[in-house]
Amino acid sequence: MTSFQDTLDYLYGLEHFGISLGLENINELCSACGNPQDRLPIVHVAGSNGKGSSIAILRKLLRQHGLSVGVYSSPHLRHFSERIIINETPISEAEIVALTCKLRPVVEKIPRIVTFFDFTTCMALLYFARQAPDIVLLETGLGGRLDATNVARKPLLTMVTNIALEHEEYLGSTLLAVAAEKAGILKPGVPLISGVKQEKLREFFAEKQREMAAACDFLGRDFRIRRHRDGSFSYYGSEYRFNDLRLAMSGRHQQDNAALALRALESLSHEGLFEIEAQLVTEALAEVRWPGRLQKVGIKPDIYLDGAHNPHGIRALEPELRRLAADRRLILILGVMKDKRIKEMTARLAPLADEVIVTQAPLDRACSPERLAEEVKNHCPNVTITTSVAEALALARSRAQVDDLIFLTGSLYCVGEAFNVLDLPVM
Repeated sequence: MTSFQDTLDYLYGLEHFGISLGLENINELCSACGNPQDRLPIVHVAGSNGKGSSIAILRKLLRQHGLSVGVYSSPHLRHFSERIIINETPISEAEIVALTCKLRPVVEKIPRIVTFFDFTTCMALLYFARQAPDIVLLETGLGGRLDATNVARKPLLTMVTNIALEHEEYLGSTLLAVAAEKAGILKPGVPLISGVKQEKLREFFAEKQREMAAACDFLGRDFRIRRHRDGSFSYYGSEYRFNDLRLAMSGRHQQDNAALALRALESLSHEGLFEIEAQLVTEALAEVRWPGRLQKVGIKPDIYLDGAHNPHGIRALEPELRRLAADRRLILILGVMKDKRIKEMTARLAPLADEVIVTQAPLDRACSPERLAEEVKNHCPNVTITTSVAEALALARSRAQVDDLIFLTGSLYCVGEAFNVLDLPVM
């Protein structure tokens, strides 16, 4: 019998093949398994930022209304099993081993390189088809049109959170090119809910939806929120209005993600599985958690982790970081992937810090600390190079006073390393 560690070694070995966009592999894998995606009630979610948060909020809303919910997301923070969850329970080690054993012979017959994401996407869909949750929330990995999750041919609902320049070698160098890739998840007759704010991009998505005879709702046009001075907000949807809502997740941008989730809840209520109750909505938002997103994990000194990993995410984080760092010394721990817009990210973050400690996740895609340090020095002269997140955290703690702020950001992979170093729970 194959051990769980042997299985993980095999799965992570597939990561060495890198990113290979296209649907041939996932179509062949799913076809060999009886096309499990066709038996699932799927909400398909794409976007440059906010996908995970929107899914976390929608999952909590659905769970509070009594539904069973499957979630496929990436990357994980500590354990592979975080990628495939039903309700509050990650997929078991035994299931991971069994599904890998089932899929591996299929992979060996495919005359192309099957990537880690191809394999795990099929694994997730097969697992969900066996367990039959009421709703499956499916997060794209990269783009949409050629992403393995786009094997979902008839979702109940599609969501595009927002559009920003990212992964330009795969998605294009203009916002419209990125939008075209994200729009690849749109399907005939399937409604779209979106947080896209740029008018030209809204027109692009609206036209696509008209061609597919499907509805299209935009945050700020078809549904909206009003923020209140006390930190609460009100939601104005197509059918429901909720006042004095409070979100457990920090950051103004998370209220936008909550609005997307609430509009999705309205749409999904038409499936006849539940009726929306205002009290359940209030309770869900007050309790929802999404690890590694503006999360406080230590005190005296305060330690925060945030997975912002591109300029759009950094812009959303910046006002929160300014607020947290007001009137105290900020030690910034920064690790970034080398395929990101490093100049833009460091230009926004480094001037806020009194000291920057650069580091890296143990991945080939990670930007070297030496290169990152050169960029940081243009904005903050006090820079120290470390070669691991563990070293960076230890150094920051040794230098910090009790009233200082230690803030780690730039990459979800670095956040995941911090979760391991600090032995933090992810569920």
